[in-house]
Amino acid sequence: MESVFLTFWFNSNSIFHPWLGNKSSVKVKAGKDIEAFTNKLAIRIKPELTNSELEKCYELYLAVKKNNLGLNTFNYPYALFQHMNVSIPWEFILVYLKDMDMRLVGVMFCYKNSNNIYTPAVVGMDYEFSREYNVYRQLLYQTILRAREVGSTRIDFGLTAGFEKRKVGARVLQKCAYLQTRDNFALEALDWLRND
Repeated sequence: MESVFLTFWFNSNSIFHPWLGNKSSVKVKAGKDIEAFTNKLAIRIKPELTNSELEKCYELYLAVKKNNLGLNTFNYPYALFQHMNVSIPWEFILVYLKDMDMRLVGVMFCYKNSNNIYTPAVVGMDYEFSREYNVYRQLLYQTILRAREVGSTRIDFGLTAGFEKRKVGARVLQKCAYLQTRDNFALEALDWLRND
């Protein structure tokens, strides 16, 4: 399991880490991929969404959930998103297409905690436009800008898409979890079934 994070160095105006270097091909490509679309997109940061915005954002989340096999979990219920919407530490980064009547094509559900850690916890995207406009990279970039704007010193990016997140300077930390049970018969039975 991977955990991806970014720690800021505030002595630089660049969003990219110094360890990428000035001529890093990763840094140059990511910059071009992001900058090429900034004039075609409108970015809005909202502390709360309208009901129709929340419903659309939930649809975008479900699209990502359906297309990302790395998210091997159940669908989060709509009630969770309703709770996020009225909870003060949550905010939403929205990406709209200017040329398509401000069509919503991406959302990042972000949590700000008291330790100055910014967490883009859930993402939603319209896959019809995601590749053409590099919506996911735009969301990552806007997340970094917003985290710096609110004074965060670290971003915890989450568990999947480490490759894309490394392009904007994040580092991947390998994690391992162990489980201890009092009675391991049920686990052994599952193992027998798996081997049969």
